[in-house]
Amino acid sequence: MARYALVVGIETYDSQYLDNLSKSVNDATDFAQLLQDYGNCPKNHITLRQGKVTGNELIELLKKFLNNQAKNQEAIIYFSGHGVLEEKQNPITDEVSQKGYLAASDCQLNKKGERFLVGQNAISLQDITTLINKTELSNLIFILDACHSGSLIKEIDNTFNIFQNNGTYYFLAACQAYEESWAKKSKRHSEFTGALLEALSQDQADQHGIVTVGRAFEQAAQILESGRQKPTFLGKGSRLPLVTYPVTSLLRESIAKSAQITTTDGLPILKPYLEQIDKAVLRWAMMAGIFPAALNQWLALDESLSIESFLTVAQQFHQKPDGTLSIISVLQVLSHHPKIASELQEQLKAWLQERKYPVADGSSRPGEGEFNAGLLVVVKQEHPSEPLNLTAYLQLEHKAPIPIILKPNPQSPYQPHPHNSAISTCQLAAGETLEEKISPYLQDLLQHGCDIYLRGSPCPYNLGIEIFLPFEYLAESVDLWRIKKIGRFQRELGREYRVVVRSYERFGNGDYGNRLLKAWNQMKTLEQNILPTKIRRLEQEQNYNYLQLEADLLNYLGLSCFLPETKQEQETLFFALHETGAPLALWLRSQDIENDAIIHFEQLLCANCLKDHNQLINELFKKRQAAYYSSNPQKQWGYHAAMLLDNPERTPSVKDLKFGK
Repeated sequence: MARYALVVGIETYDSQYLDNLSKSVNDATDFAQLLQDYGNCPKNHITLRQGKVTGNELIELLKKFLNNQAKNQEAIIYFSGHGVLEEKQNPITDEVSQKGYLAASDCQLNKKGERFLVGQNAISLQDITTLINKTELSNLIFILDACHSGSLIKEIDNTFNIFQNNGTYYFLAACQAYEESWAKKSKRHSEFTGALLEALSQDQADQHGIVTVGRAFEQAAQILESGRQKPTFLGKGSRLPLVTYPVTSLLRESIAKSAQITTTDGLPILKPYLEQIDKAVLRWAMMAGIFPAALNQWLALDESLSIESFLTVAQQFHQKPDGTLSIISVLQVLSHHPKIASELQEQLKAWLQERKYPVADGSSRPGEGEFNAGLLVVVKQEHPSEPLNLTAYLQLEHKAPIPIILKPNPQSPYQPHPHNSAISTCQLAAGETLEEKISPYLQDLLQHGCDIYLRGSPCPYNLGIEIFLPFEYLAESVDLWRIKKIGRFQRELGREYRVVVRSYERFGNGDYGNRLLKAWNQMKTLEQNILPTKIRRLEQEQNYNYLQLEADLLNYLGLSCFLPETKQEQETLFFALHETGAPLALWLRSQDIENDAIIHFEQLLCANCLKDHNQLINELFKKRQAAYYSSNPQKQWGYHAAMLLDNPERTPSVKDLKFGK
């Protein structure tokens, strides 16, 4: 669908009651140029009229534009000029009615006391609303920088025809119906258009280079928050980009401002990837509240993960003093990520340390004696076109050497993973909203997903719960920690719960904000009431029986999996499996066997067996069976081979090994 624009800036006026405007031509010219450069609106699709525009000309421009040029297309109308508010008093009821007009250059005004009476060559906003109702447009963006322009919002708000079709409509007015729109002599633009152009600048673009209509208005309103006029906004439909900057230009500029990235001195390994960084969409920009370990675990599920793909995902971009974004944090994550080769990890660590950057260890430590629940919420769009899966990451962190184990319940649908974590999914169907689903989902995860086992003396620990959604469902980013409610009140909810909300425009709905607040309050209930009930002491767990584990493995594997003889050795082995994240252990139960038995035993650790634990089990089963049928079983090394596979589901799949063994 093509985009067309009608841009009007009226500077000169004939009426003694209307001063000439020194900013309107600049407003219209610069706005039209912005649309041509970055608004996906070619020059031949822009109708620009400025200076002196008569009433008849303005009417014909509007009718021709709406009925012909922009028919079934996307339309943008911008007007900078005088607006007039006519007030008439009913002689019987004494009620005063108001009607807003856009004044053309030859507008005729009379004055009765302090009130204006509008004559010819002024277009009523009510008539403009009627004209829009009769037109066939795919989308419409209507921007008015005029006194009393809020009257248009009132007229639109009282007209329901526009909101009965499937199009997207946005109306932006420089001020309330009863207010004037201002300009300062020292500035090139009027107050509202200047703020709007600033909000549409490249610095305000998201990671895709986009500034949407809603985002631009909100930024402009914040700029004018302490001024003499209050802009108004009315919108319906989907997110609509107003300008789009090339992503490559954004990233190139960001990288160019970061000397530590543009130079590869001492780190030649990055040189092949700088161009990829330059072209990539850095998806997780500004998500500073995220647990590093959670994102690492999430990325680890992607079998195609490589340094190339990792560099297209920003784990967290720290804001630098000059306002640019730093990619240093990505390198910090790469320096310890399990899928990055150890040699490269060491190069990255050395490179970071040489430049005095901290080398992250991939974990965040709780304060002394703290018990904290962290929640990251990424809000999806209101009505997705199809269901999507939510992925929750739950992790316990602790101060070594006290181990903590996350043990899934037997019938739990949640998938356990190494590093004391569990990952689970649930489906969010079309029509469901996240704030309605999130609390029951997390409660189910905590109540049925796992029990938390502590061993040894009490210790500080953190529980992190994070929700990830596919990036295509995310809206533009907002202030990470402050959610602006109705009015000017701000709640710093994110600082308490690590909440990052990625959909700003939905917060215009007070009911939605209240429901999300309710969900956050329920998180506090989960933290206080449910989490303590999930804590178990291993020493007091009567059903925690290693022999039962051995029996379960026997049924699952079809062969004995011997445990060490002493209980202390059993515990040491079991905790070692969980602490290292390795679900499989092999050993020889006797040292009194021939030396060549070790060689035979090591032959099990071939590439095929390492890729598939089932093949390893089969090979071991054959050796056990051969020893059993021999004349002297105890002389056979297979008789003494022991293994423990605590949970086959925890065994990660391994790709084909690249070495020839």
